Amino acid sequence: MKYIYVLAALLLSACSNYEFKSNLNPSNFKEYFKPSAVTEYSEEELAGVPNRSLGVVSGLSCQINERDDVATEVKARTDARLKAVDLGANAIKFGKCVTLTNTPACKVSVTCYADALIVNDRK
Repeated sequence: MKYIYVLAALLLSACSNYEFKSNLNPSNFKEYFKPSAVTEYSEEELAGVPNRSLGVVSGLSCQINERDDVATEVKARTDARLKAVDLGANAIKFGKCVTLTNTPACKVSVTCYADALIVNDRK
């Protein structure tokens, strides 16, 4: 039994100099969660709500070659949300998304267009 305690102590102390490294950078957390700062609205939801447009934004998702991630509408919408936040928007209303194949830059590209908005701006 005494040997088990000694062995356990040796094993535990062997890990005491272990340093955990991660590719997560705490300074990137704000950037990572930035798209959640805008709320998506439909035309109907905006009907009776005070709002003003900050301008049109577009989001792009591009698959350059077959080994790359697939271009998706979700990624394009996330890109548009980031651009809306950068304009100071707290809301976004998506219009149309367009998918193109075999363009000079992308094997497949998805572009989504949206209106960046300030909703309930009662200042």
